[in-house]
Amino acid sequence: MNLFEQAKQAGFQAAYLLPVPQYDEWTRRRASGAFAPQTDWIEGDAPAAYPWANGLLLLIWPYAPLIPDAVLSGYYPASNQSYHAMRSLRERLAGEGVRTERAAVPVKTILVDWGLGTRLDSDLIFIPGFGTRFIVQALMVSLSDDELCYTPRQAPFEACIHCKRCERACPGGAITGRAYDWRRCLRAYEEGPDMPEWVMEKLTCLLGCEVCQNVCPLNHFMQPRPMTEAETEAFALDRLIAGDLKPALSIIGKNMKKGGKLTAQAAVLAANQKRADLLPLLEQQAQQTEGPLKDTLIWAISHLKKEN
Repeated sequence: MNLFEQAKQAGFQAAYLLPVPQYDEWTRRRASGAFAPQTDWIEGDAPAAYPWANGLLLLIWPYAPLIPDAVLSGYYPASNQSYHAMRSLRERLAGEGVRTERAAVPVKTILVDWGLGTRLDSDLIFIPGFGTRFIVQALMVSLSDDELCYTPRQAPFEACIHCKRCERACPGGAITGRAYDWRRCLRAYEEGPDMPEWVMEKLTCLLGCEVCQNVCPLNHFMQPRPMTEAETEAFALDRLIAGDLKPALSIIGKNMKKGGKLTAQAAVLAANQKRADLLPLLEQQAQQTEGPLKDTLIWAISHLKKEN
């Protein structure tokens, strides 16, 4: 079974094998502050970081948006699923003697550079057939010469119609014309419990912001899905505020626990949804908590009392 068939058997909808890339310009742009701090782990010089590899395997896992007003971003359950599918694929390849390693590379830049996707005004990447709702798992691989079959580079293409819907809808004002400023994007500030006040005031779902994707006409072919019963129970705001995170983490991955961000965002969302019934629980948790999470809980309590 070839590499692409194995990727699809693991659950990925598409797979691309590229030469190991080097992006000096991307590295220079990062050094200038063009990207959010979350990109610090990415390697711009992949040949130096992975000298043993002769291929970069990009694995595409699309996902459906959740119904409007869902408390959870649909990206995260799918991201966890794709992560475990990637691990399964790695184990299978290891059994065949293929060395692999999860790759820390600038995936968005690579997709555009190779003509597989195109960048929209929102800075999202669009791939035909998948819209902007997909996860990319990237693996460095070491293959024999007869197994190397690189995906042909495609001609660059445009898809954005510059309708300005994302610009008008963006809650932080991160999109202006064809320019995107990560400093005004809510997603850039959701890595921990200490979020700027303007971010907390505009938070509408857990672990992300779906606004620009929801309004983009290039995503309108995608059918939304409701949250499953397990998701609804796991992400009940009272449960998350109380610190009962295990069911949620089984859906989105254990690494989402760090820093108390899930509890913090649940508290903020409760305030923005005017959930006065959760005020006693918020006050109880604030009395038992210290550090940045306590500050966020106090903000949520204050906001709820002001709104009610």
